[in-house]
Amino acid sequence: MATIAQSLHESPGALPWFLDFLKEELAPYPGRAGIVARMVIAAALVMIICETFRIPYAFEAAIYTLIISRASPRATLQSAGTTFLFVGVGGAYVLISAGFVISVPILHFLWVIASFFLTFYALSAMTNYGAASTFALVIAVGIPIWERMSPPKLMSKIRSGSLWRYR
Repeated sequence: MATIAQSLHESPGALPWFLDFLKEELAPYPGRAGIVARMVIAAALVMIICETFRIPYAFEAAIYTLIISRASPRATLQSAGTTFLFVGVGGAYVLISAGFVISVPILHFLWVIASFFLTFYALSAMTNYGAASTFALVIAVGIPIWERMSPPKLMSKIRSGSLWRYR
């Protein structure tokens, strides 16, 4: 008990700890300026394109530009491939599983609960945070699309292609 009290008195306050944390995180290292410039340019270009063409769910594009950017072009390409793979896995999960439960309300409710549980479990269990957050984003955006309208109206909008148009 005495060691806990002693360590509490010796521990720095929140502000000095936070300032030390910022100093360590923002310390310059070789190549940092190039990485930051590439990330800022990529995010700005993506958002200009998304806003120009009024692409819905454009926030995902900005997030992906920050998740995918890496120190080397090879690592960036590998990260983009992983992101693309988990967008496909998440999309397939939402489309296939929702098709089975969309017409039965209690099953649909349980599916939503199970999907969010799967999302949070993936975020906590996977070692690749970029892949886990990509999977989680796809599910978190896919569920409200299914919730927005009734199944017949949803299927007719998917077939006509009007579901993805900006409102």
